[in-house]
Amino acid sequence: MLCGAWPRVTSDGIDLAVLEAAVRDGGGDQAALDAATERLVGEVIAAQAEAGMDLLTDGQVRWPDMTAAVLAALGEHRTGADGPLLPAWTAASAAAPEGAMVAQGIPGPYTLGRLAIEVAVANTLAAGEDAPTDEQRETARRDVTLAFADTLAGEIEALAAAGCRMVMVEEPDAVRIGEDEAERSLFAGASTKLLARLGDVHAMLVIMGGSADAAGGHTIFAAPWSSLAVDLIAGPDNWTLVRQAPGDRGIVCAALKVADDDEDVDQFPQLVWAAHYAASSNGRSLARVGLANATPLGSRTAAQARRALVALEAAASYAAMSPTDAVEAGLDPKTIYDPRTMPAAGNRAERRRKARDAGKGEGAE
Repeated sequence: MLCGAWPRVTSDGIDLAVLEAAVRDGGGDQAALDAATERLVGEVIAAQAEAGMDLLTDGQVRWPDMTAAVLAALGEHRTGADGPLLPAWTAASAAAPEGAMVAQGIPGPYTLGRLAIEVAVANTLAAGEDAPTDEQRETARRDVTLAFADTLAGEIEALAAAGCRMVMVEEPDAVRIGEDEAERSLFAGASTKLLARLGDVHAMLVIMGGSADAAGGHTIFAAPWSSLAVDLIAGPDNWTLVRQAPGDRGIVCAALKVADDDEDVDQFPQLVWAAHYAASSNGRSLARVGLANATPLGSRTAAQARRALVALEAAASYAAMSPTDAVEAGLDPKTIYDPRTMPAAGNRAERRRKARDAGKGEGAE
């Protein structure tokens, strides 16, 4: 699956950021911007479908920053059909092949609350007023975070009523929770409130940009998330959360790196290993494992983004094959661990026998 944003440039070279700047300056054509945006959404959907993606998104190309766009809309009390999320999903769904699963990205309340307070404090200082105390700031952040959770729960309800079956809730600030019990409580409480009226919608928690393992699985999985997508490149310690995730939760391994040049690097061994390791944790099985990009594609070219999708689909295909079939299909054979080629000391049963003989106990290794 595609995780996060897609480059905001159409196939014929129209840069949405340039059109937006022209509109803001009063010399642009809003109709031309709208038309280019819809065309790009169609191109992003088509690129994913052509690559064989099982889950499609609009690549968040409608906005320079989805979280900032949603914050602005909520500040103006624009939700549902008047807000940014429901119309975005409706248009993406209309552009997708019939029967395709189209997910909608949503900023998480914990991250949204932090941004709201940062903006409010900046505005206060710009107006020449005194900054709030730390206590005032944290009280306000808690209140606004929980309020956002309730409002966004209503947005999920509206999406579900329109036919949306999956939401991807982005919480990059989860990497800042750490061991602070107040932060853990706020994240868990906001997540639980967000999903309180979930119904049959699949809710995926997306944590990118670092490791959130210090928050602990008890915090991350306090709410009934259906699946967890985690950055395993910028946040390798997120493997701890993968191992703590209940076996009935899906795991998306965001592990594909995309260089800022056109150098082609074989990452299939790492991606296949990641998929199988995630599948082995708590008896999850491959049926509950996915692969995604770890590198934000919004900063790459459209050609690089398309190649990333093709690589993800190929890696997923290799992971689903038997080891023999995968190697025959082109997977590097060194990816596959063959105990027959290893010395006896590398065999777990042999190590256990030697440990018992040495008097170290049945389970020693």
